[in-house]
Amino acid sequence: MADQSWDEAMALAKLANAEMVRGNAAPLKGLYSHRDDVTVLGGFGGFERGWREVEPRLDWAASQFSSGTFSQEEVSAVVGSDVGMLVTIERITARIGAAQTDTAEELRVTQVFRREGGSWRLVHRHGDPLVRKQAPSRENDGTAA
Repeated sequence: MADQSWDEAMALAKLANAEMVRGNAAPLKGLYSHRDDVTVLGGFGGFERGWREVEPRLDWAASQFSSGTFSQEEVSAVVGSDVGMLVTIERITARIGAAQTDTAEELRVTQVFRREGGSWRLVHRHGDPLVRKQAPSRENDGTAA
């Protein structure tokens, strides 16, 4: 059951992700759990496990962005007493890497949170490009003659 603390944490998560595309990893790092079981499967590929790997990856990822804008569309949220999950579509526009112009991207993102010491902490984030939905072909959907 979602409560006020969940709503507050989700507002912080939204602000933290907005700061990432402006080149600032600090708010997201503050939201993350610093335990050995945290993970990130970021939009730049690969994965990191444990705070010792996740923290520098967040710093590096933030350094790839500048002058970004951010919005998100909530797809689903499931909240228990100690674990919660948020699925969103994130839309960003930012200068990425050495680019001289802004790039627009849409990501499908899953974030998992758990309560630690009474606060919701991010323990897993997976973001990858939103790909265009493909409809099944008639020959593969069982309706072809």
